Amino acid sequence: MFQKFAFTVTESTPLDVEVAVDPEMLGKVFEELVTGRHESGSYYTPKPIVSFMCRESLKGYLKTQIPPNPLNKGGETEEVIALLIDEQNPEKIDNPELVLEALKKVRTCDLACGSGAYLLGMLHELLDLRQRLSNAEEIDSNTVYQHKLEIIQNNLYGVDLDVFAVNIARLRLWLSLAVDYEGDKPKPLPNLKYKIEVGDSLISPNPTDIKLTDVLIKEYRQIKAEYIKTHDGNKKKDLDKEITKLKKEISLITYGNDKVDKFDWSLDFAEVFADGGFDVVVANPPYVRQELIKHLKPSLKKVFPEIYSGTADLYCFFYARAFELLREKGMLAFISSNKWLRNKYGEKLKKHIAENFQVNSIMDFGELPIFKSASTFPMIFLAQNSLKPNAHITFTQVRSLEKPYPNILEIIEQQGQKIPYKTTIRGANWILTDSNSAAQLEIMESGSVPLAKYIKSKICYGVKTGFNNAFVVDGVKRAELIEKDSKSIEIIKPLATGDDVRKWHIRNKDRWLIVTPIGIDIKRYPAVFEHLKQWQTQLEKRCDKGNHWWELRACKHYGEFSSPKIMFPIIAKESRFTIDTEGFFNHGKAFMIPQYDPYLLGVLNSDCVWKYLKNVCSVFGDADKGGRLELKAIYMNTIPIPNASDSEKETISQLVQKCLDAKGVDCEAWEKEIDNRVAALYGL
Repeated sequence: MFQKFAFTVTESTPLDVEVAVDPEMLGKVFEELVTGRHESGSYYTPKPIVSFMCRESLKGYLKTQIPPNPLNKGGETEEVIALLIDEQNPEKIDNPELVLEALKKVRTCDLACGSGAYLLGMLHELLDLRQRLSNAEEIDSNTVYQHKLEIIQNNLYGVDLDVFAVNIARLRLWLSLAVDYEGDKPKPLPNLKYKIEVGDSLISPNPTDIKLTDVLIKEYRQIKAEYIKTHDGNKKKDLDKEITKLKKEISLITYGNDKVDKFDWSLDFAEVFADGGFDVVVANPPYVRQELIKHLKPSLKKVFPEIYSGTADLYCFFYARAFELLREKGMLAFISSNKWLRNKYGEKLKKHIAENFQVNSIMDFGELPIFKSASTFPMIFLAQNSLKPNAHITFTQVRSLEKPYPNILEIIEQQGQKIPYKTTIRGANWILTDSNSAAQLEIMESGSVPLAKYIKSKICYGVKTGFNNAFVVDGVKRAELIEKDSKSIEIIKPLATGDDVRKWHIRNKDRWLIVTPIGIDIKRYPAVFEHLKQWQTQLEKRCDKGNHWWELRACKHYGEFSSPKIMFPIIAKESRFTIDTEGFFNHGKAFMIPQYDPYLLGVLNSDCVWKYLKNVCSVFGDADKGGRLELKAIYMNTIPIPNASDSEKETISQLVQKCLDAKGVDCEAWEKEIDNRVAALYGL
């Protein structure tokens, strides 16, 4: 039928050489046309990644479903299952009938299905596997049509808040069916209203907390199956009413009321949760920053108290919900931002996963542009609803999108590292690195004290003015203000930005900060007040301000800036720690440790600590090829500080003082000795 219009209906397969519009383009069109897609976080997933994630989740599922082989008592081995799924080679499958039955009953869900990339991906993976496991040498198109219809009816579920996206997903499933129907008039699209649903995946109650009754489940399942298949308009309406009636009865038993006006996992997919949940949840959850979900935060805090953080981006809550949707030993496959792995807002989520689930594989793409229209720092995360951890976890740091990309499996085979689970997934502290580095980190941590415990105070951020044009001045302006009013010198302080802080010294660029803390008597400084007044309109609009427009925001550590302290930038591609004794105020892009400790400075500037930070910090780019580390307090606080005798500390402190006096010039010999002495303290 579609060949009349030179329109390709097979996903990614051209039937007409001259003109072929791939229905996969529907997903890409959706990404481009959907209103406010950056606000909604909708980004189209590349097909090789979809295929990889579907296949990996099916491998995990089959390993839990195939009973032991009576001869070798091992069932189908991982290698045999991988051969079947990755290469569609069933030759070594001992019992193809059992594998086929397991695939026929798998229930998969995309809880943020968008335009249906994962639904279509799973459809084609399951179809290919069914055909390979069939004894028939050649399968006719009508049989393929029937197989696809069965998969759509029995194996696929999806939910999305976007009505337009859901309609695109349903259309793509219909087109996938239509290509295999012989004749000019294919049957109408199956009624997917109760399979691919419009709804809010997150705000619905947790289905695992609800005990569903078996009384209505059988009838509910049967009527929904009839609804999917019927093409009679009147019968469809009657079945629709019957489904609503049964949902109300289930709701009355479950919640004590018959409200069914909103999407509810336990009601809309009651037939799934009567059996314990989904076997597979696979998704690319929306990339929405926390600043854009303020209206959702009260509800998210109520629904997800165990992982809630007020600064968590939206995708974090999709992780929590996905795990709740899984039955025991069910598989999760997500592609999301990697930020939660290294940001403080991800600590509760990491702890929740570590204590309740099993992480199988993490593939980190860093800054690589997997999604061409967005910088999302993507990672692929594979896990299982199981409390029995693996001996190892596979971690892959992808360095390039050159070949073998987009062959994800080959990248893992070439670059993936199997690292010990117990030293990698530890509560809220996950250390993701290669096995050699993991062993080194473990040695460093044994017998050491975390920086957070070693220092006598907290790591402090710099001053945030909210409007630098008014508060940051150069030397010429400073001199002008002092000339007008000599008292101005009291509140104009030397300023170091993150870029100014270097290893062993501060690069003085003649920058100065007007310091007007809350409660300052601004009339005492008329020249400064007159200077600030020219920006009064902008200063009044600041979020970061004190009680009056001329005041800086509240800061507990103003007094610490004038004291000796260790300073470092928030972003760096090499060690850049120094001691300031000149009373520099630091900008918001630099941090300080408010204590004078040359020994600590030597440890922080050592090669050992920089290698440690490369493994724990968030990285922009490749840390081994000039990538920049994000030296946030959450990472810095974990640095192990080695125990040392007073004489050892004194020796390192003297070397540090030489480097400080030289301002980092020609310090290589001293730095090398510091590195060796610090390494010895760690036992490396």
